Amino acid sequence: MAKIKASQRNNYTVDISSENHNWVADEPISRGGGDLGPTPTELMLSSLVSCKIITIKMYAARKGWDIKGIDIKLEIIGNEDKTVIEKKIVIQGDLDDKQRKRLLDISDRCPIVKMLSDSLDIRTV
Repeated sequence: MAKIKASQRNNYTVDISSENHNWVADEPISRGGGDLGPTPTELMLSSLVSCKIITIKMYAARKGWDIKGIDIKLEIIGNEDKTVIEKKIVIQGDLDDKQRKRLLDISDRCPIVKMLSDSLDIRTV
């Protein structure tokens, strides 16, 4: 399972590490941060978009489908009742409409989508 460690550097800058990687999260200067890295929301969206792309690529590779590239844009549209993530997916390659539809369906089955869609149990220990 994934393990992440984080510590505050200054104000809103957070140093984050996994077993093999280090990165930074921060808030924009306009919100009191140093703008040294993506915001927590941008990091969450980056996890989602990378999982979708990897899932599409793995599925297409198993099927032997020729994908030249995948572009995904995500945007959070929020209101008081519910947060909605709107997505636009463009898949380049020699694919018919049925294959494209299947890949779009598969993109919603990536592990991060499942994690975000199910009830999360976040425990403080």
